[in-house]
Amino acid sequence: MIDDSAEQIDALVSNVVGGARVLMLDAEKDSIEQITQAVDRNFTQSIHVFTHSAPGCLHFSSGDLTIENLHYYAEQIESWFRYCPFYKGSSMQVQSNDCSLSLYAPNLAEGSEGKTFIESLHHLAGVNVHASAKAVGCSAIDNCWQLEVSYPFPQTIQMPFAP
Repeated sequence: MIDDSAEQIDALVSNVVGGARVLMLDAEKDSIEQITQAVDRNFTQSIHVFTHSAPGCLHFSSGDLTIENLHYYAEQIESWFRYCPFYKGSSMQVQSNDCSLSLYAPNLAEGSEGKTFIESLHHLAGVNVHASAKAVGCSAIDNCWQLEVSYPFPQTIQMPFAP
């Protein structure tokens, strides 16, 4: 999921690796609703979001997602990672341990606001949430794509694009 305000969108899209689907978020439509509609069609193991941010706040072109308005989107975020059959034909539903929400948004996890926001997203989505407390982005401008904050458990994530 790439917000249209993200930098170097063409470079991100052209380096997507096997099986990853790209959704360009439309600035004229609610970003959370767009993500919900996209994942509603299929079981999703991981969602990677690229946008601008501040500590505890995702800045989408269509509006911010903050701790103050998170409750408004709670039902949608809870639906992102559905349970799937334990095996084909099984009525038992499970969620993969590999499910995650990765937020490539600079300084999102910084400070107490960032920590509270990441923890709240985890409780709604029910999956590990990955973010950064520092800058993320193109290495040419001395940043990196490493998401060093993982809540609630450390987890290695598969990058959705080539280095």
